[in-house]
Order: sequence, then structure tokens, then C-alpha cells
Amino acid sequence: MEVSDLIKNLEYYNQISSDNELDLIIGDLSKFSFENFIYIDYVGNRHSLDIRELFRKLVDKIDAEINEESIEKKVAIVKSLISIFQKGLNEINLVYFFIFLYANSRIKLNIGDLVDKYDLNDGFKEILIKIFEILDGIKIQVDDDALSIYFNKQNVLNEEKTLVTSLRQVDFEKYNPLLKNNKFFLPNHFYQMIEVLQEYNLKLFEKLLTVDNVFTLVLIIKCMSFKQINSFFINHDEIKEKTLICFIMKFLRISSEDRKNYQDIIVNMSIQLYQLNKTLFVELMDMFMYNEFFNEVMGVMLCELSEEDIKILIESIPLSDNIHWIAVRTKMLDKCRNCEKSNNILELVYNRWNNHLLNSFNEKERALNILCTDFCNFIVSYYLREYDDEKLLDSMKDLFIKLRNLDFDWSYNITHHRNKFFVYYSKLFILSVIYRFNELEDDEIKKLYNEFYENYVLFKKFLDTRTENFLDKFEENVMGEL
Repeated sequence: MEVSDLIKNLEYYNQISSDNELDLIIGDLSKFSFENFIYIDYVGNRHSLDIRELFRKLVDKIDAEINEESIEKKVAIVKSLISIFQKGLNEINLVYFFIFLYANSRIKLNIGDLVDKYDLNDGFKEILIKIFEILDGIKIQVDDDALSIYFNKQNVLNEEKTLVTSLRQVDFEKYNPLLKNNKFFLPNHFYQMIEVLQEYNLKLFEKLLTVDNVFTLVLIIKCMSFKQINSFFINHDEIKEKTLICFIMKFLRISSEDRKNYQDIIVNMSIQLYQLNKTLFVELMDMFMYNEFFNEVMGVMLCELSEEDIKILIESIPLSDNIHWIAVRTKMLDKCRNCEKSNNILELVYNRWNNHLLNSFNEKERALNILCTDFCNFIVSYYLREYDDEKLLDSMKDLFIKLRNLDFDWSYNITHHRNKFFVYYSKLFILSVIYRFNELEDDEIKKLYNEFYENYVLFKKFLDTRTENFLDKFEENVMGEL
């Protein structure tokens, strides 16, 4: 017989008493205050080791007896837990209730059935209110002075950047104690408190999702399923920006196979957050700019915003010369390349890139290299739409000539000279991709390339050895397969 089924037939086992050993462990645990349980892993809690050891004994005892075939032993365990459950609700005692929650995580008795069976509804309502008050007032506690000052500063959550900085510290993947190595953790019974409140008092649970305490938000949302978040978002017209950003942060860690199912909801959340607080959304972009799913979301989002908002967002995205991020940015491109606003999107990205090249052209202090950038495929798409074959060939010829004449141009210094080379070369390389894609063959282009190749030895000294393959790719694009 399953343990959960014993509740329905418990009166058949009146001759069986509760488990004496388990009762003693519960008695020892009940001597501590509920604060000791909440901050069980806080370094300033001198009872922490004692509580941990008793919880270990509690779990070991329950696991040992429940896994036995003996129904009598199972009944004894269940009776011990029901007893502490009844005490907790009759006396409105959070310590008893915490102990029950911790123990019940092992056997999963249905709390609603227990409340109904033993007519404990009034006490249960009061316990749920107390749980709400605890979760609503949760604090981060540290005993190190320097760390304490740091977290006190982070707890001032009225400024957008402070909120984002706090959220950067949150690790949604971890499970246990409240604070360790600057990340936020929870004891096991915290999760069960949240689950109980969510299941049995939805109104209080929803109220928690509107609190200003970012740590509470993280705790609650961490325990919500994606389906529950989806339902909450759909059924609430007004959601605070702090709740939205926590929702989004959880969704951005969703598994790749579930992304399709939740793309629309995360796009809608992102648009709503952007409309509520543009500064906060830009900070979110900074945190997740190299997250593949976020780039997909951004691609869909760009198609749905006004031209003014598209410009704001694109100008907020940093260009990176790290070509390893091209594949991530292409996730964004794939979502917006065919929408009605794609021409505007491509032009804005092109202008960002072109201005990046112009600024780099005048750089004389810092030596640059290939300026391909992570938005490379956006630029390729732009040229494919905007340049016919004749315009493409003219632009390539013009750049070849500029490279050939570069030594005759005045430069501030060798750094400025090499940077001008890479500006011309970077643009020419992109055009060579289009040249090959369009399957062009032009004798003058080949002639100009051969002249360029003669100077290859001069320019190779500028090239980072890690990107030498750009020259091979360039030759392949212009001259055909090597």
C-alpha cells in the first residue's frame, strides 16, 4: 500500500502507535526557534550544525522505515508526522509546521487531505498567512562586515541598475542554503513553503509576486513552473517590472527543446518590460546579449516594435569583433530577416557597423585587426538586398585601389596605418562573400586581387595569426576554390 493511501484507511490501524524514535527526533527539533530554521545555513546561526544533524537523523529514519515492506512501520511513521502536523495547525506553531514540511518531502502526504480529515482549515489559513509574512520579509544575512555593507547596498532596490546588479548575483540553478559565495540559496523547507502557499492560497501567493523585495521574487519564481508563470502573466494585466525581469531571467534558462513553446510569451514579456522601463530592459540586454534564446527573442521583438524603438535597441547592442559570436547573432537575424521591418533593421545595423569602421579608421592609439564583428551576417544580408552586381563590383574595385595606394596616404603612425588597412580589408572581405554568393567572375577583380596578393607579405605582419584564415577565405571568395 502506498503511504499516501494510508491516510484514507488510518482508522484501521488504531492499535499501532506513532514511531517513538521519530517522535524523539521531532521533539529535539521542536526546541529551536523558527528563525533558526529559516536561516539554517546562516553562518551566525550557532544552532545550525545541531539542526542539520537532527534533520539528517529525521530523513534517515523516515527513509529506512518507509522503504521497508512492513505496513506497521509505515503507519507508525505516518502517525508521527500527522501528530506534528496537527500540533502545528492547532497551536499555529511554525516550528512544528516546518518540521512536518521537511519530513513530508520524503513521503508526500497530501496536505489538503490532512486539513480536511482533521478539520484544521482555520489553523491552516493562519499558518499560510504567517508563511506569506516570512517570505515577504526574507532578508539576506551575512556576518562579514565588508560583505554586509555590500548586500545592504544591494538591498536598496528602487534604482534600476541596483536591481540588475542584485539579479546578477542570483543563481537560478542552485538549490540549498540561503547565502554562500555571494549566491542565494534555500533550505529544503523553503521550497515547500512556497509550494504550499501557491497551492492553497493563490491570492497571497500572487501578492508575493508584486513585492519590492527582489530576493523574495527570486525565491518564488524559482519554484514556479513555466506553465504557472505563463498562466500568471496571461491573467494579470499589470505586472511590476521587477516581477517581469525575474520571469524573463528564468525563461532565458529554459531548455532548447522547450523554447518554441514559450517564445511568444517571452517576447510579450520583453516588450512589456521595455515599454515599462527602457533603461532596465537595456540592462537586461547587457546581461543576456550572448544568450542564444535571448537573441531569438530580440529578433522577433524587433519586428513588433516601432521604428523609433528599433533604433533605440539596435544602438544599445554593442558590436563585438569576436567572430565566435556570429552564430549567436544569426539567431536574431533568422527571426527578423523576413518581417516587414527587416529592411529598416538591416539598414540600422549596417549604419552601426559602418560608423564602427569610420571610428576605427581614425584610431591611432590601439592596434586593430579584422573588423568582421558579430553582426557580420546582418551586413551580408544588407549588401545582398541593397547592392546589384554592378554596384558590388564598383565598390570592390574602389577598395582594392585604396588598399594598393595605402602606402601613399599620410598616417599619424604605424598603428593608424595598419588600422586603415583593416578597415578597407574588412569591408572588402564582406563584399567578397557577396561576390562568391552571386557566383560572379570578373577579370578586373582577379587582376586587382593578384596585385593585392603581391603585397600580402607586407600586410601579413599586421594580421593576428589566429585570423590568418581570413586571407585564405578571401582568396577563395574572389579566385574560386583553392
